[in-house]
Amino acid sequence: MKLKYIYHSGFLIEFDEKNIIFDYYKGDIPYIDSEKKLYVVSTHSHRDHFNENIFEMFKDFKNAKYLLSDDIEIEEREAICFLEGRKKYCIDDLEIETFESTDLGIAILITTEGKTIYHGGDLNWWTWHGYETQEEYDSMTERFFNEMKLLKNREIDLAMVALDPRQGDRYDWGLKYFIESTKTKYIAPMHLWDKYEFIDKFKEDNKELLEDIEIIDTHKTAANHFEI
Repeated sequence: MKLKYIYHSGFLIEFDEKNIIFDYYKGDIPYIDSEKKLYVVSTHSHRDHFNENIFEMFKDFKNAKYLLSDDIEIEEREAICFLEGRKKYCIDDLEIETFESTDLGIAILITTEGKTIYHGGDLNWWTWHGYETQEEYDSMTERFFNEMKLLKNREIDLAMVALDPRQGDRYDWGLKYFIESTKTKYIAPMHLWDKYEFIDKFKEDNKELLEDIEIIDTHKTAANHFEI
């Protein structure tokens, strides 16, 4: 399995028999074998996670399917599967479990070809010091913890999770809690708004927590790839 970063929260995951693209909205698409199965996942309709042009971009792929959160308003077609939060699906040889976002749409866990991968979409502990009431903080925290309970002790090979510098000193709360809740081998931070230096900051701030986990320098996999 190979990971290639596209942009923001967008990734290409290459398997032996298929490719999966997550949350493409802009950036250069790496070469993709059009003869292999292609699954295009969009976790929600926010403009930094979904681009309606994906249907035109991959129209020449013989075996392309689109796995879209059901908040995305678009005309139904044969190749589209709409996904709800907190559901399980079997699509071809993909075993899929979804979770409810703390913002919009879904997070998604996919098992295929002996690997389990997770893309968090906008499921994160979105808390903003000085910009929320206690009631808003408590509601967000409860919603986030409820989804993390569903992921408790899950064995995950690769997780793509938000690490958002806009949250100030709380930039890493969600990712830290995700790591503490799951048994994840590799983490690819995303949603960084081009501030990739926060990956190094996260590593420096959380050395003990990360002793048994590899944090991928996400942006460095764009030109090459990271093999898992």
